[in-house]
Amino acid sequence: MTCSRASLPATTLGCVPEDLLGSNRFHSPTARWGRVLRRSDRSSMAMADPASVFVSTPGSPPTGGGRPSLWPHRPAEGELREEIGAPLRQALEAARRDPDRARALLDEALAMARASDDPTVLPRSLHRAAVIALRLRDPCAAYVMCVQAQPLLERLDDRWRSTEVLKLRGRCCLDAGENELAETLLAEAADRFERMGSPMQTARCHSLLSAAYRRQGNLLAAVHFAQQACSRMSEAPRPVRHRLLAIEAMSRLELSRRLRASGEERAADDELDAALRVLPPAEAVDTDAGAQSAAVLGVIVRVAAERGDLAARMSAYQRLLRLARRLDDPVILGLAWLRGAECRIAQGRPAAARNDALRAIDHLLRASHSPMLPEAERVLAGLLEGMGDSRGAYEAFGAALHHEAEQERAFTAARLELLSLHAKAERDLRETEQTLAYAQRFSNVGYLVASVNHELNQPLASIRLLAETTIELARHGHREEVKQSLRSMVSLSGRLTDLASKLAAFPVRENAPLRSVSLRAAIDEALSLVQSRLAQTPCQITRFGADAQVQADEGQVVHVIANLVNNAIDAMAGQAQRRIHFSCTAGPSMVQLTICDNGPGFAPAVHERLFHPFFSTKAAGQGLGLGLALSRDALRAMGGELSAYNDVDGGAAFELSLPRVLP
Repeated sequence: MTCSRASLPATTLGCVPEDLLGSNRFHSPTARWGRVLRRSDRSSMAMADPASVFVSTPGSPPTGGGRPSLWPHRPAEGELREEIGAPLRQALEAARRDPDRARALLDEALAMARASDDPTVLPRSLHRAAVIALRLRDPCAAYVMCVQAQPLLERLDDRWRSTEVLKLRGRCCLDAGENELAETLLAEAADRFERMGSPMQTARCHSLLSAAYRRQGNLLAAVHFAQQACSRMSEAPRPVRHRLLAIEAMSRLELSRRLRASGEERAADDELDAALRVLPPAEAVDTDAGAQSAAVLGVIVRVAAERGDLAARMSAYQRLLRLARRLDDPVILGLAWLRGAECRIAQGRPAAARNDALRAIDHLLRASHSPMLPEAERVLAGLLEGMGDSRGAYEAFGAALHHEAEQERAFTAARLELLSLHAKAERDLRETEQTLAYAQRFSNVGYLVASVNHELNQPLASIRLLAETTIELARHGHREEVKQSLRSMVSLSGRLTDLASKLAAFPVRENAPLRSVSLRAAIDEALSLVQSRLAQTPCQITRFGADAQVQADEGQVVHVIANLVNNAIDAMAGQAQRRIHFSCTAGPSMVQLTICDNGPGFAPAVHERLFHPFFSTKAAGQGLGLGLALSRDALRAMGGELSAYNDVDGGAAFELSLPRVLP
């Protein structure tokens, strides 16, 4: 199907307490830093202006190096109606300062969206509401909204926004500390965006994946993927690039500390030097970017502290404090005063450090479940102990333990709730997909009935005419003519039998067990099935090099490939030279097998109806028009997809996408 692509807005990631980059709350103490990199195409963490999620701008498609989109999707819609859009915008603005009002506004907007007759309004509203719920630090509520929105978007074939929601689900898992599930969701989102030809959105997913690796303690992977994200986003705005560089620097800083703790001083120094090199100077950070700039400045302060560069540390801290006062955000103010307290300690000014720590605690107490609050209380406890105030130190230390335990309880409860929601959502999603796949086969009943009527009536009328003619021929003793007529009736009966069997198979649900299948072996078997046609119609076949293993039903895959090869041979009829080329690309979670021919390709009208049941460009009697519809349904039942496009070098290209079997 040919649909225009649109540059839809990125899902906002908000500003997580501490520079998100520096919080150790989610780190796994048992993770091994030297773990082998499991996926080669992931990266780190990206940020966007929260308000950007409210902008839907139809426009040019995302670029992907000239590669056409393999996942057609609907263009971006306009803005939501004002009675729904206005409460959502107000909720976003109130999220930090008045969470209760923000939640009330969300409920109001969603109630109106559910009452709307427009089927596109509710999923779009749920998507935006989920972004705001994350800003309210409620990942479970956001996840519920995402799993409600995603099947609605899939049903509308709005795959771009559906993939945005998938990415947002991964972010919810990150915020709840379910990092492995986040990896799975974000890898799938990255793979989808890659197939859509959007390097910017792919890099955003990779940046989140880097955060998941870092939180698991896999710092080598986090550094590697942060670098990959930066390289993909070389054309991104400066604040976004600075944020990505800060993520890489923070990962290198943590890796440096781990190496130093292991006694590897030289390697630790090298990582610290690399962290310093990638960071921009404090004065180059664009403070108009708000929370993103605060995160970057916070990392600069920490790296300078590790290097012992007090001047650079103070310069970055002062710039951070000015920005925090301008933004008047309790989380950012708490971050600034906490870094200020650490700077005062380094200057040997404990009284000033105590005052800064008290200011940090005062601001952070106004922020819900801030992971920096226990850190600030521990800093205050250490200062008071050094100043001889044992009672105050004891109280501050006790408050830190209390808040840590409280946050850990809330964190564990949120994680368990999210896992429960995910399990239910996956069950519901699979059931919905199966129902939709089943119902899709009957989506155009009127057209199907008309097509079946035509396919049946033509051979039946011919059989009746032949039977009447045969009676007359037999009466006059024309034995050879009778035999010829009977052979024709047998042939026509075979066509009817073929049609009946394919119609019987059309609505059947497939439940074949999936196993590891070699694509190279499946291609070889498919080519052997069409060997007689290839002998009659010589064709040059070229194949890819390395093999790939997919999770699939081997028989179904073989028949899909054989059907596509047959179609390619038909499309190239009349050409002096015929070529079919197989190529294979393995992504993080999916494998794409592409079959290209050098035929005429698809006309726009044909491309639009290519997968419709009973649609065929072949002459009457030469095809039922069910092959592509059945092939796509078979692949979807296996968790894959079948798409088609005109190849840039000419001819038609079909892409089979199937789940990858990881080594």
